[in-house]
Amino acid sequence: MSQMTTPTTPERVARPKSLRDSLLDMGRSLGLMAVIMAIVVFGTPVRDLIWPSSQDRMPATDYSGVVAGFKQVTHHSGLAPVGLPSSWRANAANLTGTSAKDERLHIGFATPGSRYAGVDETTGDPNALIADVLGKRGATTSGTTTIEGVTWDLRTSDLGERSLTRTADGLTVVVTGNAKSADLDRLCASLRATG
Repeated sequence: MSQMTTPTTPERVARPKSLRDSLLDMGRSLGLMAVIMAIVVFGTPVRDLIWPSSQDRMPATDYSGVVAGFKQVTHHSGLAPVGLPSSWRANAANLTGTSAKDERLHIGFATPGSRYAGVDETTGDPNALIADVLGKRGATTSGTTTIEGVTWDLRTSDLGERSLTRTADGLTVVVTGNAKSADLDRLCASLRATG
């Protein structure tokens, strides 16, 4: 009897992946991960951790209590900004000093274009306030300007920022910052005596 052999089919051997195939697989995987990450980042509250809104970066500060405190300590009405645009956000307000004679009021604003403007006031030594806020360079005036009928001295701070100062009725006011000149002028124009 002859033995019959059945033909065997050759065993398939998987061909090794080429570099091109490996890169395509990796690209598909990364693409899928990018889609999932985009959904997580843009579609969930996680986005606020990565890109906080401008309101979250600069929370508004109510400076009315600081202005009232300045009057209570110094028995002198300070000047407070009134009617500034809603795009301005007060982000700092404080009183510093140890007595009525050297009390200082500071209010800082974030202005459009990620800039800053601040107003500082004292019933104490005008030169000390100017030196503390503007530095040595601020001791020299470079002229005057009139805003809403009020004359302001023009100065430049040690940071090279345009600054405006005035002393009247026992109150010295310094307005400075890296805000545009028009915005600094607007801040000066907005200042009104408090109660």
